[in-house]
Amino acid sequence: MKEKVKSLLLFFLVLTSMYLTYTLWISFPQNELFSNKKSTNIKVDIFRIIRPEYTFVGLQDKVYLISDDNLSSSLWKKTTDFINSNKEEKINVVDKNSWEDAQKGTFIRFLMGKSVNGEFLREVFSNKEGWFKKINSDIYVKEIIINIGKSQIFVKDAVNEKFYIINYQSLESLKSFIENLNKNDITVCESVYQESNTYFTKNVYIPSLTFSIKKIYNKEINFESDTHFLEKFFTNISVVRKITENNGCTVYTDGLKSLRLYQNGYIEFYDTVSEASPTDKIFALRKSVIFLEEIGIKVDNIYLWDVKEEKGQYTFYFNYIFDYPLRILQKEMLDFPIEVNISNGNIKYARVLYLDLMSNGSYLISHGKLKQSLVMGLKHINWQQPLSDLKIGYVYYEGQFIPVWIGEGKNRVFFINIFNGKLIYNGV
Repeated sequence: MKEKVKSLLLFFLVLTSMYLTYTLWISFPQNELFSNKKSTNIKVDIFRIIRPEYTFVGLQDKVYLISDDNLSSSLWKKTTDFINSNKEEKINVVDKNSWEDAQKGTFIRFLMGKSVNGEFLREVFSNKEGWFKKINSDIYVKEIIINIGKSQIFVKDAVNEKFYIINYQSLESLKSFIENLNKNDITVCESVYQESNTYFTKNVYIPSLTFSIKKIYNKEINFESDTHFLEKFFTNISVVRKITENNGCTVYTDGLKSLRLYQNGYIEFYDTVSEASPTDKIFALRKSVIFLEEIGIKVDNIYLWDVKEEKGQYTFYFNYIFDYPLRILQKEMLDFPIEVNISNGNIKYARVLYLDLMSNGSYLISHGKLKQSLVMGLKHINWQQPLSDLKIGYVYYEGQFIPVWIGEGKNRVFFINIFNGKLIYNGV
């Protein structure tokens, strides 16, 4: 009798185990973001993250810096709309002298961060008959200049060192927009080029009057107090284990995925699911952006900075912007606050610094102080090549956002404190 009871009990336990296993499997939410199957319906507006990080306009023999990110985005949108609705007359490759002459008269100059691959810009410039379909997709665009008076658009290919000129019948529709810019959103500039020094090339500009830049700070996020935060990464929270490391980091894992939370606001995410799915660069970029939105990043506050491609893997680097460019100077992640790796169509790895940037007033810096800090910092820099790129921006360093001069040359970058002229960083 006892043996029968034991057999029935064992049979009951086996059935219970099978039932619980079944319910566990069917209870997994079908999260499309982490699905291994390639979706053909991933729709992301590439325009939102392919955009300039610095914008100048030339008007009535003066050069102005756009001081508001929303205005810069609007100007970029007006330009892309024009390109998408108008066909060019002809395309030529020109020399550097023609490029420098493009920055005269009435013009718009977009600086695209490190550079933007031509394949991505083709998605922004969607006109199937337009000039961008006729230029090789392996170009990396560093700058775009729209010269209104000449009815020409100039494109600088940073990698291949080529300059393209695209002729249109008229660009007058863009002229009226920049003529009516709000003076509070633009800053008049002056050239720092002098034949007697070798620091800068032509067409490098700095503000020529008292300059205003916002005081910014990060609205910190407490991940562990957010009960829904883990649900953004794991499909079944009930099987997730929590591990506290000796260095203060917290790790969550379900055996297939892991999420590490650092005390300084960084997170690292790994996914070991390896079912292959064919993909291309555009699909991978869109999937990265959807992933970032799903985990709480405000996509309107970031832009694509760089991309690396190797054996079916794409690694995308994104940067934050708050009117002016932001650079990261921390041991954990130099220069790239957001990194997402796509392998075989799947999110395999992500490293993200969560920043929710806010403003609490502005700094006012006189023209004399502004120029003095630049001169002081340049004394500590010994570069062979003159600088063709000088921006005002922020460096995120030890939890603070410091207004700086950002100088970028060939494979080199420096940061100079805009208040005291001290060299914060001088390296690769």
